Amino acid sequence: MCKILAVDDDADILYTLQAIGEVAKFNMTTVDDGFKALELIQKDRFDLVIVDYYMPNINGLVLVKKMHDLYKEIPILVLTVDDSIDLARKFIDAGATDFANKPIKAADLISRVKLHLELAKTKPSQDLKDLDLPKGLTFTTLQLILHFLKTMHVPSTIEAISQKTGLAYQTVHRYLNYLQKENYVEVEVDYGKIGRPIHKFIIKTP
Repeated sequence: MCKILAVDDDADILYTLQAIGEVAKFNMTTVDDGFKALELIQKDRFDLVIVDYYMPNINGLVLVKKMHDLYKEIPILVLTVDDSIDLARKFIDAGATDFANKPIKAADLISRVKLHLELAKTKPSQDLKDLDLPKGLTFTTLQLILHFLKTMHVPSTIEAISQKTGLAYQTVHRYLNYLQKENYVEVEVDYGKIGRPIHKFIIKTP
């Protein structure tokens, strides 16, 4: 049974996460303070951490950085009401694995947790090992997005990639920016019927 640590200062959220953990058969430990969480991860081994952003004493962004400095390989899922792309980038740079918005459905959270537990076991393919990834990005998540794009025969939107991979929109957006910069993907702009540009991504062909 996988061990998960959930950190949130809202008692109702922690109660809900505990109930979700029981349904999914996760060993869920919950705490309402970031400093308590730091103490726990230094005493015990956890397979994944769920972190809130807005908390007293130490906010989620600082907490994620401290946790990542201690255990670089542990998946960290951030839950917050703030859906800012800029905030998501800051969390990923700090060491978070993924970013999701509250409220999140139980089935979606369970699916996302299972996804990141599986990704944590995955080793990067040989063709990606030479990449110098920016701070916060991981080979496993990069590999997941690339694998999805390789299976598609038509360009895909960020929303579609997010839905099919189980990753947050903000996470996919961050990785696609990197892949575009490294010439792994190219972007097609579809202005649609109302002239509003829709960006679609596809694997770049030689």
